[in-house]
Amino acid sequence: MDGQKISEIEDFANINSNIKMLGYDPATNKPGMVNIATLQSKIPYCGVRFAKANSSPEGEPIGDLQMLQQLPSILGLGGYLVKNDHSRQKLDASNHFKLASGGTAKLDGTMGHYQWGWNIPFYYAMWEDDTYVYEAVSTAPMSGRWNYKIPVASIACSGASALDRTNNILVSYCNRTAQYRGGNNDETNDSAWNTLLGKPVTNVAENLLQKYAEKNGDRWGASMFPMIFMIGVLCRIIFHNRNIQAAYNATLTSDGLHQGGLGPGVDNVNTSFSNQYGTVDIDALADKGDALGVFNIDVKDGDTTKLTIKNIPCFYGLKNFYHYIYLMMHGCNAVCNSDYTQTIYAQKIWTKDAVVTDTVTGMEQVGIVPATSAAWTWVFGKVMNLQHLIMFPTEFGGSSSTYYCDGYVNDHATSGVRGLLALGTADTGGDAGSGSLSVGVGPSSANARYGGAVCEAEEDWKMEPVWQA
Repeated sequence: MDGQKISEIEDFANINSNIKMLGYDPATNKPGMVNIATLQSKIPYCGVRFAKANSSPEGEPIGDLQMLQQLPSILGLGGYLVKNDHSRQKLDASNHFKLASGGTAKLDGTMGHYQWGWNIPFYYAMWEDDTYVYEAVSTAPMSGRWNYKIPVASIACSGASALDRTNNILVSYCNRTAQYRGGNNDETNDSAWNTLLGKPVTNVAENLLQKYAEKNGDRWGASMFPMIFMIGVLCRIIFHNRNIQAAYNATLTSDGLHQGGLGPGVDNVNTSFSNQYGTVDIDALADKGDALGVFNIDVKDGDTTKLTIKNIPCFYGLKNFYHYIYLMMHGCNAVCNSDYTQTIYAQKIWTKDAVVTDTVTGMEQVGIVPATSAAWTWVFGKVMNLQHLIMFPTEFGGSSSTYYCDGYVNDHATSGVRGLLALGTADTGGDAGSGSLSVGVGPSSANARYGGAVCEAEEDWKMEPVWQA
């Protein structure tokens, strides 16, 4: 900084324990360097900021970069076997067919649900100024911020779940018996190469999937909106990128951080499987453990390869969580208005009580999506709501390669309640993503492209932040 004016020095975007400050001790009449870590009264955090004036989906990491490098291990991101009482066992980071503590892990339901999540509570905050929008996480409430507490929680590790068709319970088991047959329950394929055994369920009314998930116990649900929101948060922070469909880049930045995204998502293979969209086995890629990357799998008839399914995204063990099958988020709904806008409602807290599915009764209005010019036309968000742990566009003007890169579509109705179908399907192309929404069908809709992902939270999950001084 030789010859540089103080006014020309930029603020540190990233505060870490290596930074030193110049100080003076009047008792000894000596100047000296002081490590900033000894002066910090605020809890360390890491996150990302996005320049409002910049249409690029790429952002800038903020906070403690060492913490960001280690964030997956700090939070315990990865695969778990979770029982109905929320007790959990960590799966081996290199192979989910093993337990982290040693021994064989059975994913067929005898040891619990095959889930992905984190094993400590943490905190999320978002804020903005004239220049940037910020998102950050920490293991304790961040000072001077409104903090959302994120409890220990998980979602189906395969990106979608199975249905116990005998008892009508939504489960994350990979059990290749007729009781857990996936897809549309077509038994004629049981002995064929395109069998539905071991596959996730589709074509069941979405409101019923929520009720079926709740049969597992308190705070179990299907595709609960805060869980889907937090997956998007973690992706944006870890990749410092709003576009999850950006090409995967295994090379770390000079700061040792990840970059890019996880690619376009799984190939559109539905036509090869008689229009069944949930084509990937629930335990597919379980042998990759808590991997980060993009993978292919071969589907075989005996020893003959019939099809290679490509581009399966894997986020520390979470597979196919976007661009696969639609997951209708529960705990939220939309109401269509006469001016073609849609009002979004969400519940304030997820407790042991049954989640409302077909109305907005008991929910809170959290925002309005602007009107679109036509029905079933994909548009893209330039500004997104990040409050109340639910994401939806509040201003259009983006694209599949700018701003949030996530599409939004509705049926242009002037009345009625609609469900929020999240994440996109294998045939939605660039419209899919961690913030993608289709809001044009009722909460009880069923389709070959619609499924559900079992979610659970260890404690009540509040969707309102608390101020930390």
